[in-house]
Amino acid sequence: MRKSALAALAVLAALVAWAPGAGGQTNNVTIRKLDVTNFPVVKISAQVDGDEPALNAFTVRENGRILSPPPEVVPIGKTDTPVGVVLAIDVSGSMRAGAKLVAAKEAAKQFVANKQPNDQIAVVAFNDVPQVKAGFTDDPAKLNAAIDGLAATGETALYDGVRAAATLFNDRPDLQPNIVVLSDGKDTVSQNGLAEAQASVVGAKSSVFTVGLKGGRDFDAGALSALAQAGGGKYVETNDPAQLKALYGSIQRAIHNQYELTYTSKDTSGNIQVTVGAGGQLATAGPVAVGSVAVGRDVAPVVVHGSRFGGLLGNGPALAIVAGLGFLAVGLVVFGASALTREGVPTLSTTLQPYGPGGGTAFESGSATGGVELAQTAIMRRAVDATARIAAGGSILDTLERKLEQADLPVRPAEALFFYLASLAAAVVFTLLLWGPFVALLAGIVIGLAPIAVLDFLGGRRQRKFTAQLPDVLRVIASSLRAGFSLLQAADAASEQVDDPMAKELRRVLVETRLGRPLESALDDSAKRTHSPDFDWAVMAIGIQREVGGNLAELLSTVADTMVARERLRQEVRTLTAEGRLSAIVLILLPLALGGFIFFNNRSYLDPLFHETIGQFMLIGTVVLMVVGYIWMRKIVDVPI
Repeated sequence: MRKSALAALAVLAALVAWAPGAGGQTNNVTIRKLDVTNFPVVKISAQVDGDEPALNAFTVRENGRILSPPPEVVPIGKTDTPVGVVLAIDVSGSMRAGAKLVAAKEAAKQFVANKQPNDQIAVVAFNDVPQVKAGFTDDPAKLNAAIDGLAATGETALYDGVRAAATLFNDRPDLQPNIVVLSDGKDTVSQNGLAEAQASVVGAKSSVFTVGLKGGRDFDAGALSALAQAGGGKYVETNDPAQLKALYGSIQRAIHNQYELTYTSKDTSGNIQVTVGAGGQLATAGPVAVGSVAVGRDVAPVVVHGSRFGGLLGNGPALAIVAGLGFLAVGLVVFGASALTREGVPTLSTTLQPYGPGGGTAFESGSATGGVELAQTAIMRRAVDATARIAAGGSILDTLERKLEQADLPVRPAEALFFYLASLAAAVVFTLLLWGPFVALLAGIVIGLAPIAVLDFLGGRRQRKFTAQLPDVLRVIASSLRAGFSLLQAADAASEQVDDPMAKELRRVLVETRLGRPLESALDDSAKRTHSPDFDWAVMAIGIQREVGGNLAELLSTVADTMVARERLRQEVRTLTAEGRLSAIVLILLPLALGGFIFFNNRSYLDPLFHETIGQFMLIGTVVLMVVGYIWMRKIVDVPI
């Protein structure tokens, strides 16, 4: 149970570490402006809330089709687009306490000092009534003078102050509107309400960033949050006035973290809808008629939060399905790990142990009667039995049993087939929810073929090792026969002098013989398990000698010499065909390595392969041709000996 718990914890830890959003910050994308007035040239202003993305990380789809070539991306600070920011500062009497106003002035001055060349800043103060202390200007001296002149007195007209800040943009339609509001209390004397303030923000098409300075009795975080939500900005708060500089700095970085994307449209429909992606997030704007411009909420942005993998994980049912599949996968792994490591489970192997040489395990190779039992619960046994009944009509289980024995894997065929099908189904559904049907098809092909390839690889490696041991074993048996041993005694002596897999096969033959099975049948089954033609010939020679008589020791020595000569010839052929085999490997790995390099360095370059229909067909065709070419080259260099 302790090992099962450790296995479960390890798998759960891996899932938590892999889970979307577990590492790193994701970026939320908002489209601020979609300009189609100079069609076919289209300009998009996109704001990223989070880390600054690389310029080549942006992707744009126009009416569902990814752009090729990709758009030109320029940070807004390096364009000629003027950005307007109104600093709306609460100067009510409560701001005198705790040096709040002093800290607010310092934060506002820092904001002015860090402005970009295309920034236009205005200052609005509000207490009993709102007052415009400085109109839009890029002169730091005027702005600092207006900030220094602020004094705390009176009540709080928060909503009127926001309306006054939004009204400033009426005379400056050329500016991209942004409002930064700082307040430490709730509205007490405004002529307008929250709804009117929100309407003025929406009418000005402005983003609103609100800062709450907590500590007073009348603090109203809900109103500040509602104003930020109406303007598509964000709300932050603090108890410490000294933190205002840091909060203002984060808001300024968010305002400056904007980008202008320009491309030449090929659309002929007369309406443009764009989807901008950056940092794993997407925002959609439009459709907008050619010749018009959409700003603020008119672009109808749809921000996609959540999974950085996209797909269907944005909805609850799909996420629940994925979570269920994850727990199923964890359960299967825990069952398998606990069964493989469990000690003391009575099996036929342990029951027959006394019949093995030296008290060893009777049936050490994975067979239908001696493998490890993975299904330890009644539910798992019923599932495995159902799988066995379905597959019993054909030769699937027999073929799988033969491959498991050749690979020396101690797993029963029915259980291996059940876990294979369960893992394949879970992987296909999982990738279907995450990445769609195309990736699910590729995952199904890869995951479906991988276990078969692993079995063939393990079986081939074991066969080559067995064949390499065979001449020495035949010589040992021949020497023992000359010394007066019987054939069984000679095989027993040889099993103690060689390593696996030959030793394991000889021990199994001896155990079956002790249980009453004819020696020829046991040797013949061993030759089939190992899939070794050389051993098959040796078994045939032994059978002929036992029927017609003769010197078995001399016969085995002759067979061993023939096998040594054949092995020498095989090595020569492998040396001569090494270049062809290496070429096949390089031709398979080179496209994969090059594709992986491009994927991690310029992912948008490969987007047409995954998102365009013709690209998906090309990708499937490429995979098919690569597989056919690899098989063809392997057949050319595969010289049977």
